[in-house]
Amino acid sequence: MVAGLGAIALGRGIAPGGSLGLAMTACAAIALVVIVGERLLAQEPRARPPARKAAEASADSPGHALVRALGLAVTLGIVALAYWLFPEYHGDFYAPFWQFLQWLFPVVAIGAVPYFWIASRRHGGPDAYLVLGRLLLGRGWARIDRDLLRAHFLGWAVKAFFLPLMVVYLRNQVDSVVNGWPADFAWNIPTYRFCFDCSFLVDLLFCVVGYTLTLRMLDTHIRSTEPTPLGWIVALVCYQPFFSVIGNYYLRYESGTIWDGWLASSPLLLAAWGTLILVLVWIYALATVAFGLRFSNLTHRGIITSGPYALVKHPAYLSKNLSWWMISVPFVATAGWAEALRHCLLLALLNGVYALRAWTEERHLRRDPAYVAYCQWIREHGLVARLAHATGLRR
Repeated sequence: MVAGLGAIALGRGIAPGGSLGLAMTACAAIALVVIVGERLLAQEPRARPPARKAAEASADSPGHALVRALGLAVTLGIVALAYWLFPEYHGDFYAPFWQFLQWLFPVVAIGAVPYFWIASRRHGGPDAYLVLGRLLLGRGWARIDRDLLRAHFLGWAVKAFFLPLMVVYLRNQVDSVVNGWPADFAWNIPTYRFCFDCSFLVDLLFCVVGYTLTLRMLDTHIRSTEPTPLGWIVALVCYQPFFSVIGNYYLRYESGTIWDGWLASSPLLLAAWGTLILVLVWIYALATVAFGLRFSNLTHRGIITSGPYALVKHPAYLSKNLSWWMISVPFVATAGWAEALRHCLLLALLNGVYALRAWTEERHLRRDPAYVAYCQWIREHGLVARLAHATGLRR
């Protein structure tokens, strides 16, 4: 996180490529620090792969790396077809993402074959890229592993939907932070807004890194993808373009009164309220930081137990939803108690969407015994358990 923010601070006005170039520089700094850190701080040495038979080793030849690269080309071609087909991706909104892909394409084109060769020699076994490459060459049609391909394309559907959004949001957030850089850091509303924007900048930096670096060699690959339609629906409705409909026409909870206007006449309470909002949004950001290179919606890429996740199971959802109540203050009855009640109910419904997200995510992750053990640990040692012990409610 410090590396990413440091790259933003030092690169203002000098990074090539404008705000997007600055964002990508920060992402590269984060990735480098996390990759090196995970290697240096690994608690257990990586076991050397067992020796394989000659027939198995021959399947990981440079020729098979080329076949896997063909499978990657097929996958990217299908994703490109979807972007071309759907009108959503034809406007100027996604222009930063297309520029991001122009920078990323040479790296992928040059590095794909060496990566697949090294990764297959280290990990071995068939994968969807090899299957797709063989299908493209007219081989393997008699025995298609449908489950393997289904998991492959579900994972790529997650990446194809969320990565464009995160890149665009990140570019815009870099603009907000750079343009809102305060002259001093005394407590005032401009400083509050800068710190608020920085929290979401951190979140988006780790989001873009996570969605980009889905690599088995880094142990950041997708173990499984959300298997149910309900899980996909409750996640997707929280993002554009779907939330523009849901948020504007069904769950628009804002009353028109914002917290700083409501508390403008009480400077002390204004400062305390704003500070608490910042605490919540930074908990949200630190929850994303805890993922390192593994952040992604709708997927299982390893069980996260550190940072805010050492206290509660869903710190990001909890802190985000609480911050909405404090920012929008829907309970302030400027237009009467009935209107305030309506806004509170609408926000409560949105909170319910996130509760459904949490429930579907837990149902998915409980297939992993490590997550079951984590849930048990949280029940015994999490924040609620600690408070219960401290207050004497649990002995």
